[in-house]
Amino acid sequence: MHPIIFQTNFFILHTLWLFFVIGVIAGTYAMIKLSIKNGLKIQFISENFLKFFLFGIIAARLSFIILNYEIYFSELSIDSLFRLFYVWDKGLYFWPGLIASFISFYDACKKNDQNFYKWLDILVPSIIIGLGITHIGAFFDGINYGIETSLPWGVNFESPSIKYAVPIHPTQIYAFLYSTIIATTLILMGHNEKIKSKAPGFIGFLGIIGYSSFRFLEEFIRGDDTILIVGVRLDQVITLLVLISATWFFYKRLHLS
Repeated sequence: MHPIIFQTNFFILHTLWLFFVIGVIAGTYAMIKLSIKNGLKIQFISENFLKFFLFGIIAARLSFIILNYEIYFSELSIDSLFRLFYVWDKGLYFWPGLIASFISFYDACKKNDQNFYKWLDILVPSIIIGLGITHIGAFFDGINYGIETSLPWGVNFESPSIKYAVPIHPTQIYAFLYSTIIATTLILMGHNEKIKSKAPGFIGFLGIIGYSSFRFLEEFIRGDDTILIVGVRLDQVITLLVLISATWFFYKRLHLS
């Protein structure tokens, strides 16, 4: 584990946030290139990016606080109140943040007469690129880890925050690999004229199906603590709902081709 790259008395550079920033830059670059290639106005994104980002961060933070209220409301003080806004403490919940950003994006498309489904075909592979890189940061940070394994590529994390002292599944690396494969496949599909002739949204929903399917399977070998619903991990429940919804929309778009 290498959670901290650089540290002084006044500044700490966390590995997770470094890879998150690299992921954002790589995803943004991919989105710009794909937007230009498909004749979409990148100005629409630049004018609304802050709104999409804030909606996502606020939803991710609020959902995390609600689900982990005992961390933030164990005592009532000014310090605990300010701690609610410390988003750099890694207290962000992935799915609510992503869903909120997409809802905000859909609303902006409606108001600005933009084709949401055409943008979806560009945004999904770009976001998955960013997620893939962020997963590497999660590996070095020691979060989102797996259960114990006897496979030869099992890894040991020497950290009191990880409850296993034996080799465990490097689920973060698995996530990086399947994210890379999905994003690459989607981009290559976008160069195929036969696939491009299908209804807008085909590639985007296919990407969501692919990512959520692998994420659903990943949850079976995740070992980090989370909220359980009838013995099932909360993230797995949400992922399944996203997968079902995306599959339904994909089916609808397929029949428009």
